[in-house]
Amino acid sequence: MTKAVAKTLGALLAAFAGLVLALDGADVVSASTRLLVTCIVISAALAAVATIGSAWGEWRRRRLGRKRDLVEIILDAAAWAVVDQVGPTLDYRDVGIAAYRTQRSRWPPRRPQLRRVHRVRASRRAVSSDVEWRPGKGVIGTCVSKGEVVAVDMARLYADLGQPSAAEWEQVPEDTRLGLSYTEYLDLRDKYAVVVATPIIDDSGPRSRVVGCVAIDGPEGRLDELATDEVLGLLNFAGRTLLQQAG
Repeated sequence: MTKAVAKTLGALLAAFAGLVLALDGADVVSASTRLLVTCIVISAALAAVATIGSAWGEWRRRRLGRKRDLVEIILDAAAWAVVDQVGPTLDYRDVGIAAYRTQRSRWPPRRPQLRRVHRVRASRRAVSSDVEWRPGKGVIGTCVSKGEVVAVDMARLYADLGQPSAAEWEQVPEDTRLGLSYTEYLDLRDKYAVVVATPIIDDSGPRSRVVGCVAIDGPEGRLDELATDEVLGLLNFAGRTLLQQAG
């Protein structure tokens, strides 16, 4: 919104300055020297700002593009390493992996949120949800809020629940609801099976802090294979690499 307001004000100033200069040049009005100089300065300044802004925008887009490519390479390599590690054979097309980073929302009350840095979708389960993730919500949010590994077979868990109503959902234990509202539960229950999340911990400062997580999702019934120490080590390595290389 701030950028939109700034651009609108800039456009209005440019229009005003151009109008004054045009009317004075056509002898329709007789503007003072001070006003003409002001209009010229405004026009030149706005042109310079637009040019510089465009240049910086292009640089930022290229930088973000390179960063996005790097993150995808790291996550894709981690997914393939997990597939190679797991037995019996796990099809790469059934595996999805994503990285999330904590951030504050822009608007009050500025609650912490989880921004998805990048995701490599499972090609045979190309699903997405409308849930706004934050610490304490879902597998990834619980992982971040607790700062520990969280591994759940969501498909089996929800199958055991049956088809609860909204009122019944409120009576489900919190460690099963995972901070999800009934609407969010309905959105997710048929989309994900096994989900395993490991925290990304930044220990570069005087105190360690959880700054995000790496989460992998796979097919139903593969929880034991996707929650082994070897797989968790690969996800933890991917998280540390992302923190060091992509920030």
